[in-house]
Amino acid sequence: MASSFFSHVTNLHKRLIVLIIILLVAGGIGYGVFRFVELSQEVARLKSSPQAAAEAAKTEVKKLVEQVGKLIAVPTDETPTVATVSDSEKLKVNPFFQNAQNGDKVLIFTGAKKAIIYRPADNKIIEVGPLSIGTPSASAAQPMKFVLYNGTSITGFTKTYEATLKELVKSAIITDRDNAAKRDYSKSLIVDLTGANSVSVAELAKTLGMEVRTLPAGEAKPTGADFLIILGEDKK
Repeated sequence: MASSFFSHVTNLHKRLIVLIIILLVAGGIGYGVFRFVELSQEVARLKSSPQAAAEAAKTEVKKLVEQVGKLIAVPTDETPTVATVSDSEKLKVNPFFQNAQNGDKVLIFTGAKKAIIYRPADNKIIEVGPLSIGTPSASAAQPMKFVLYNGTSITGFTKTYEATLKELVKSAIITDRDNAAKRDYSKSLIVDLTGANSVSVAELAKTLGMEVRTLPAGEAKPTGADFLIILGEDKK
């Protein structure tokens, strides 16, 4: 979960998407709902290294959890996925989001099966709901298109990883492979290219053991795919 840190206010937009574990908040939060909850990283404006950005993001999430923990008991043995409500009107079709406003934070604790809506502006809890673990829906089986960038100096790395990706994500389709602009990525990352998927980029990243990021500066944005994976040294 450490790779999932987000903020709609910044230029880095993500969508909550469920791949293997479908999170259903009591009251019926479905796939369509999370299409209107934009995930983002609080380190949007950082121009530092991936490691520094990740550490900064962890710090921001830690501060948020500590603040929420002063108002309500929160799990202490896991880091939540944090989302920011970006279109509260569309979310109101679900009871859980009836009182939500743009800018509210949604903390999702998968292990504890708990979701919390927190309003930073007022420093108060808006809603709390349980999560249940369900089986993947038909949408989770839809083809998912990936572009692979080699962010290392290892020759043929994307071709080698393609087999691993298809093993972990059965519906994966590789549309292109290329070298990244930078060849010194220490950690692999995944970028949601469209923000219009109905499976969780957070859960996908967890399955692949990667960080969720926006497109790094200097990297070309590929077209015709759902996700971009930039391979780092950690996957060799």
